[in-house]
Amino acid sequence: MSRIHAVSCTTSRVRLPQRTLLAAAILLMAGGVQFSPSAHAQTPQTAAASISFRIAAGPLGTALEQFARATGVNVSYDAQLVNGVFTPGLDGTYGVAASLRLLLTGSGIEAIEQPGGGFQLRKAATAAVNAVTLPTVSVTTQAETATGPLVGYVARRATAGSKTDTPIVETPQSVSVVTNDELRNRQAETLAQALNYTPGFTSQPTSFNRTADRFRIRGIDVESANSGSMRDGLRLQSNSYDGIQEPYGLERVEVLRGAASVLYGQLSPGGVVNAVSKRPVSEPIREIGLQLGSHDRRQLMADFSGAVPGSETLDYRLTMLGRDSNTAGKYIPDDKLYIAPALTWRPSAATSLTLLSFYQKTDTRFSAPLPYQLVEGVGNGPHTIGRDDFIGEPNYDKMKGEMFTIGYELDHALNANTRINHRLRFFESKVTWNYLQAQTSAAAIAAAASTGILRRQYSDRQEHAKGIASDTRVEWDGFLLGAEHKLLVGIDAYRMDYDSQNFRANASSLNIDTYNYGQPVVVNRDPSLNRGSRLQTNQTGLYAQDQINLGERWSMVFGLRHDWAEQDQTAHRDGRRALQKDEATTWRAGVVYKMANGFAPYLSYSESFFPVSVSEVSGQTFQPTRGKQYEAGLRYQPEDSRMLLSAAIYELTQDNVLKFDAGQNAYRQTGEVRSRGFEIEAKAEVSPELSIIASYAYTDARVTRSTIASEIGQRSEDTPYHQAAVWADYNFGAWRVPQLRLATGLRYKGTTHASGISTPMPAYTLIDAMLGYQIDAHWDFSFNVSNLADKKFTYCEFAICRYGDERQVSANLLYRW
Repeated sequence: MSRIHAVSCTTSRVRLPQRTLLAAAILLMAGGVQFSPSAHAQTPQTAAASISFRIAAGPLGTALEQFARATGVNVSYDAQLVNGVFTPGLDGTYGVAASLRLLLTGSGIEAIEQPGGGFQLRKAATAAVNAVTLPTVSVTTQAETATGPLVGYVARRATAGSKTDTPIVETPQSVSVVTNDELRNRQAETLAQALNYTPGFTSQPTSFNRTADRFRIRGIDVESANSGSMRDGLRLQSNSYDGIQEPYGLERVEVLRGAASVLYGQLSPGGVVNAVSKRPVSEPIREIGLQLGSHDRRQLMADFSGAVPGSETLDYRLTMLGRDSNTAGKYIPDDKLYIAPALTWRPSAATSLTLLSFYQKTDTRFSAPLPYQLVEGVGNGPHTIGRDDFIGEPNYDKMKGEMFTIGYELDHALNANTRINHRLRFFESKVTWNYLQAQTSAAAIAAAASTGILRRQYSDRQEHAKGIASDTRVEWDGFLLGAEHKLLVGIDAYRMDYDSQNFRANASSLNIDTYNYGQPVVVNRDPSLNRGSRLQTNQTGLYAQDQINLGERWSMVFGLRHDWAEQDQTAHRDGRRALQKDEATTWRAGVVYKMANGFAPYLSYSESFFPVSVSEVSGQTFQPTRGKQYEAGLRYQPEDSRMLLSAAIYELTQDNVLKFDAGQNAYRQTGEVRSRGFEIEAKAEVSPELSIIASYAYTDARVTRSTIASEIGQRSEDTPYHQAAVWADYNFGAWRVPQLRLATGLRYKGTTHASGISTPMPAYTLIDAMLGYQIDAHWDFSFNVSNLADKKFTYCEFAICRYGDERQVSANLLYRW
């Protein structure tokens, strides 16, 4: 086993939060650890086997990685040998040896087949007489898995739709996957930005999304508070503001659209966003990145993985990020420290244990929503609040959070057909959250619009949440009654303890013409005024699922689940207690027909349930809200292609929605929301040079039943009828400049209609762009711009608004070795 020489580096004195800790950790990994490639490799293809290749012209080192991934063949070479060397690429079906020779065309390098298998690269014989033997690098990779690394934008497998590693084309429900390459190339800094090109998805601007992972899918709310935002298939957070997930720590993001309680228990019917953590891999990963950008953004990233030195059974990963940044909003920072260590132990071929954890610390401020009457372009008064203006107090407002998680995934094969998988995670978060916002009474808003004097109120909060989530399942693969079955039986559980200290009252006013900051904020923390409470939640679910393959063409899935949920809440103000217990049974069914030409139509039905929070109903008891979805879809994925085209039509209904009856001054459970729509999505590597992501969604989501007559027919908040996006990534290999890449994206969002605002929010189109240049085998530079034209737009819902994202520019330098 060869060894990579340690590389030492120094860093400039850039001020970053907790910079000493982060820099020390990076230097320790970069300079003090020896990385060794591991022998964990798949069974290689024979030299005579024919394989379809689509490898773009570009750096030879990158092409060799793709070659090894496609073939499973070990290729060893001196790292210096391929430095600065480029290949014309490869597109077609060839034998292993022939394809490697074609990749090496014009490089002055030859491949020597080794007696034990694989190839050794060296300078061509005419130039190798006096060659000096140097340390070698071994490149071996495995076929795609639903949690492992993937080159490009086109994922073939996912776990979100079945809890098993299943081809997307065999999943009878809409699933989208955002790969790590897509996250990196678009430089997504929030989970919402990562999903900007996903059909049927909307979210608030980044000013909000840096504080909470909250979205809408098919016009229905999906967020951590209703279990819709997950990590590795387990619930990660207990409420909206525990902390957001860091995209740099993710291998991919999966989106399952529609009802899915059979798999995950209590959920919104909108769907699930499942973030997949970066995991240890055997092949060495060593990268350090630097990002400089708008608003004094300075960010340092590092990612290391490989075999633990001296061990044949242990692989590690360490992912880190430190950021010191301002934002477009005045007085709002965006500082973060993120550290995620992970370790995988494989004592045998039948058993693996992976430990996953992360710690993050954030320092920002909450971007308070604005009454629409005070927003430029929406309100019509003489006084408005500007796009970047801050209505809080710089010396009072703050939002500082810490989040910690640790857990494991244990997988063990009991025999050739049966395996058991057990996952468990503990999480804890603490948030100190103080902010000032506008008073929302009609008189206060009218006064601000006419005089410029904004009446404010403070919200003073201390929040502490901790919980544990687990999922244990047994999977059996075998033949029964003439069909192939993948039978899953499991139990999952979730327990959360959430304590909130929350004080709110009127505060000093602000002149929005002069912004006379420095007004005193006097907080009254009398216990009798505490709006907070302690909420303890327990959920347990038993589920069974059978994925059935009837020959090569027909696939079916059936699932059944029963859940028990309990909420126990105690108000801090008066000690009043509210206890609520719920049970629900949900099921799903789907069928897929896989045609020989790559088309795969499907039909499915699925259900969801979510308990009504006792905090909203003052002790009243209601049934859980229920959801059901009918969906028909068509996928197209020709064999051996690098493309996946998907289309779906659906009807999604949520009933038992809680509505306030003003006439009786009480809540009534008579609401219903219905969403109907059509979605298409394409992800394709059209040629070795060109990759495309495209999506379109038509969504008609509206209130169909309510105790408030004026609400009936009201469209769902922030849900346009029409939404489309396209991202095109072009490599200039055909122009003999394979190091150069250009990507351009367009995002169109149609008109939306916020309740409480008489006029609709206008449609808009945003332009994103990326220019990349691979300097050599180690250095990679990119320049990213989002909202290139600096388009001004506004997000509004429920009569409040936020300004949309301004133009954001970043320069990114990445070093790999």
